[in-house]
Amino acid sequence: MSGVLVGLVSAKGSPGVTTSTLALASRWPRTALVLEADPFGGDIRAGLGDGEWPSAAGLAEVVVDLRSTGLDEALHRRVHRPAPHAPPVLAGLGCVGQATSVPWSRLGSALARLTGADVVADCGRFAAADGVAPLLRECDALVLVTASSLRAVRAAARIAPLLQEELVVGPDDPQVSLLVVDGDEPYPAAEIASACRLPLLGELPDDRRAAAVWSDGARPWRAFTRSALQRVARHIAAEIVALGGRGRGVA
Repeated sequence: MSGVLVGLVSAKGSPGVTTSTLALASRWPRTALVLEADPFGGDIRAGLGDGEWPSAAGLAEVVVDLRSTGLDEALHRRVHRPAPHAPPVLAGLGCVGQATSVPWSRLGSALARLTGADVVADCGRFAAADGVAPLLRECDALVLVTASSLRAVRAAARIAPLLQEELVVGPDDPQVSLLVVDGDEPYPAAEIASACRLPLLGELPDDRRAAAVWSDGARPWRAFTRSALQRVARHIAAEIVALGGRGRGVA
């Protein structure tokens, strides 16, 4: 049976999409692969990878491989697991201009049919014309990640209906849902979800020590898996898997 393809996207600024993606994938209830699909260039190599990453382990190389081989073989060659506590990662593009050369629709369609693993895609900041929209349309579920400031909420509310259009769903359909990072600063998560007219998937805590493991390559400590971020991420990951299954019409 094919896995699910889930896209995480932000509206504006840096609400922690990459950190959220890595934390969720690390606590995924099934085998999961992180795809760094930010069209403006990814940060995982420099952050979690601490600048040490195999030069040929990335999305650009997979695009070249797909001209002569299948996706399974290409991923086998190019996916890298940077640490025992980290999920396997297909690192992103090195610069903005490369995004237009990626066959996002074909790649997304192939990833949606991938057997043996779910794919959690960090799609970065949403822009209708950046070339990633075809990938979003192939997703079984989309998660809009936002902080709780007024600027962040207003930006999220503006793009929420655009994401619903990509999956052709209504305002109350959980296939497009909201994930709030550091709620109550100053607006509570439920109020933000209401303003965006999106179902609230959950709320990730402001756990800076645990977040630094994903954003800056900090070393995890013995109780890292029991940190607030990792505990909540486990619960939310299970919710997303259920959403992705409903998107396919399966249990």
